Formats: sequence, C-alpha cells, structure tokens
Amino acid sequence: MTKIADDIWISHHQKKINLELSHFFKEIDQSLLKNVCEYAVLNGGKRLRSLLIYAISNYSDGYDTHFNCLALAVEMIHAYSLVHDDLPSMDDDELRRGKPSCHIKYDEAQAILGGDALQSLAFELLSSDKFNVQDKVKIKVLNMLSQSIGLHGMALGQSIDIDSANKELNLKSLDHLQALKTGALIEASCVMSYVISDKYNQKHEKDIASIGKLIGSIYQITDDILDFESDTNTLGKTIGKDAKDKKATYITLMGVTEAKKIKALLFSTLRKEIEQFPSDLTVLNNLVSYIYQRNY
Repeated sequence: MTKIADDIWISHHQKKINLELSHFFKEIDQSLLKNVCEYAVLNGGKRLRSLLIYAISNYSDGYDTHFNCLALAVEMIHAYSLVHDDLPSMDDDELRRGKPSCHIKYDEAQAILGGDALQSLAFELLSSDKFNVQDKVKIKVLNMLSQSIGLHGMALGQSIDIDSANKELNLKSLDHLQALKTGALIEASCVMSYVISDKYNQKHEKDIASIGKLIGSIYQITDDILDFESDTNTLGKTIGKDAKDKKATYITLMGVTEAKKIKALLFSTLRKEIEQFPSDLTVLNNLVSYIYQRNY
C-alpha cells in the first residue's frame, strides 16, 4: 500500500473502534460511573492496540465480530490503565489526550471506580457469548489478557516504575520495566489476535509474540524521544514528568542520539521478522512504519 492508503486504513479503523465503543456503551444503563467510563475510553487516542489487532486479523477469513470484541476489550483495559496511571498516588498527571485527566474531570474516587469498571467490562465482554470463539480459545485469550495486565505484566511494571523513582536503573532493568508496563499489553494484543484467527498455528505463536515484543520496545523508546523533543500541546499530556520525578528513561540512560540508533536497529529486526513470517502480514508491516514514524 501507499502512504495515503496506509493513512486511510489507519483512519478507517480508528473510526471503527470509536464507533464500536460508542455502540457498546449505549447498551449500558445510564449512571455517573458509566459517564466516567465513557469519558476515559472515548476521549481520543491513537488506538494502537486495536489497530494491531485489526492488522493481524486482516489476513484471516475469521468473523469480524471476534476481532471487534477483542479490540473493544483491549481498548477498555488500556483506558483503565491510563486512568489509574494518572492518579495522584501514581504518576499524578492532570492531562491526558489533551483533556483533563479522569480524576480532574470527576474526582479521584470516581476515577478509581471507573478504571475498575473498565477492567471488569473487558473481561465481561470476552467471557460472553458475543465473543463467539471456541471455549478453549476463549480461555486461552482470557488467560493471556489477565497475565499481561496483572502481577506478571502491566501492574508489576507500574509497581517497579513507582519504586524506581530516585533510583539508578541500568538498561537491562529499564527494558524489563517497560516490557511489563507498556510492552506486555501490546504483545498480548498481537498474540491474542493471531490466536483467534482462522490461520492460527501454535508453532508460530512465539513468532507473533516476538513481533509484538519488538513493537512494544519501539513504541516505548519513541515515547521517551517524543517526551524529550516534543511539547505538551502535540502529545496531549504533560511532558518531562519522568525526568521531574527522577525516573529512568531511554533518554536519561543513553541520550537521544543513541536511543534513535537503538530504535532503528529494533525496527530493522522487526521488519525482517514480519517479512519472514509464513503468512502474509503486509498490513501489519505497513502499520509498524506508522508506529515507528509517529510524532505524537
């Protein structure tokens, strides 16, 4: 595809997931907590994780509903993580996606409950009949998702991140932290999409996992570079928070020039792994270029 075609595909699927999320919440009875959840999940964003799900599903002949459910669930999980991440007891950030953070728009108690509700809604959806996959596949997906966000994934990464303030981390420790906090859900999004596709082959699951892990690493390094080079208006969030809180980043450890070199090497490896995958992942190959080149 050309860059224009890539941009059209990305825009179409961003609108698609936003529409699916809107329809999902319309079926839920009105309440303050529902408003909090909608504010958290429908306030913009790149929709990277759902884009990865749709990109990997593109070569599948499977039912679109499966991938819609998975994309909805992952976006709700991601939104919950951002709501909690912004709390005063966590990263204490008042801006998210160019708007007041959830605890600023409402209050801290409602933000905590909204995050909790979004997480439970994700599992409610994937365990329902709407997610119409074989039971063994459903259990596998639920297990993957829960592992990626809990004590073996995102929550552990956030815990390490908070504990690392004012501490010196080496590159290996930072890689481990970010692979959990940011990378685990990105990797899981790729693998879960592959698992529910009609072309799933267990012996290639580890290959998709490796691809997802590389995407997560590139995404985080790009985040650190943008935090150093960009501005709050462009990114829609407060820049320089990690530096202010004396947390290690790829920039503080190696400088922006070296970080860009590492990012380029990872991208080269990623492209090779995608191209060597036994099934056609052309759409994913195009999407990772967008992820690599993003400026917000």
